[in-house]
This record gives sequence, structure tokens and C-alpha cells, in this order.
Amino acid sequence: MDVIPFVRFTITSRFALRWIAGGIILYIPGINFFSLGYLSKVSRLLMIGSIGLPTWERKSEIWFEGVKLLFVFILYNAIPFFLFSFGFFLTTLTSITAFFGSIIIKLSYVAFVLFSFLIPFAFATFSDQMDIRKALEFERIIRGIKEVFTPYIAGYGATVVSLYFCKLIIKIPYLFGFILSSLLTFYVLLVSTYFFSRLYTKTSLSIERIQGD
Repeated sequence: MDVIPFVRFTITSRFALRWIAGGIILYIPGINFFSLGYLSKVSRLLMIGSIGLPTWERKSEIWFEGVKLLFVFILYNAIPFFLFSFGFFLTTLTSITAFFGSIIIKLSYVAFVLFSFLIPFAFATFSDQMDIRKALEFERIIRGIKEVFTPYIAGYGATVVSLYFCKLIIKIPYLFGFILSSLLTFYVLLVSTYFFSRLYTKTSLSIERIQGD
């Protein structure tokens, strides 16, 4: 999936201010729901073939959509978090339970990686159908990923590496790193939204919605 045309399009003066607004507030708790909701709105626009960026109209809808999307992310991390918490609890008891606790903690890391791997298409599914339950249908989402596995794993890897570098930038002092990291992180998520939303439309996940209508 070629993202270069999208990058060229979104750095123009007409659209740059739209994603910069989302990037500035990305790290602000509560307000950053706007950023998540805007990405979901972008995803729906991309799925119908547009390459542009939506406006920030209907801000209340964008905010509530961001809240729902965060809830999806929390649910995807619920099992890894439970395993980690339970494993950590066991490590505080006896030496025997500490041994099993350390194993469970390692399993929680594996679970986190596995569930996080599903999030891009879970996000696309939610944006497409606006249904939290559909975004949690793991078997269906895994089937969709298998259909485009090679580009999916390439896009996922590129996104993770890019976000890691964005995290390093935050160490730059005098708030400059904080602001720059926020902007770049949001833009990475924006490009990732483009990539996975377009990829999603090539799978049966999108086709099933059309047939269901």
C-alpha cells in the first residue's frame, strides 16, 4: 500500500492544520479523545475512497467516538493486564508462587503483543461499523488479517518502529520534545490509519458489511 501520495497530500497547507490540531492535544488526558475520534472519522472517509481529511465539525460526536474507541483499546488489553497483575501478585507471596508468577508475567507480555497485533483491524472495524461488539470479534478479525497478512505485518512493524522513535523524541528538553513527539505520533497514527483503512477495504471484513446492508 503506497502511502507517499497520502503524505504529500496531507502536508499541504490546506490539510496540515487539521492533523496538527489533533497532534497538539494527543497527550492531554480527556481532551485527547478528540484525536482518537478524528482518526476514526478519517478512517471512514478513506474507506469510501477519499484521500482528504475531514473537518473538525460536530466536535461532540468526534469526542464521544474517541471515548468508544479508547474503550475498544482497553478491552483488547484487558487480558494482558489481568495476567500481568495476577502474576505480579503471585510474586509477592512465596518463592513457589513467585516462580509461577514470573511465568505468568512473561505470558502477559506475549498476550499483549498478540492482542495489540489485532488492534489496527479492530480499529478499522469499529470505524467502519461503529459497533464495539464487531470490533471484538477476534476470529473474524484474524480471518481478515490472514487475507492480507504480508502487507499487514509490514505496516504493523513500520508503525511500531515509527512510534518508538516518536517516544524517544519526547526526551528533548524545554517542552519542545513533548510537543514535537505529540505531533509526530499523531501523524504516524494518521498515516497508519490510511494504510490499514485502505487495506481493510480489500478484505472480506468490508465486503461482509456491504452484503449485510
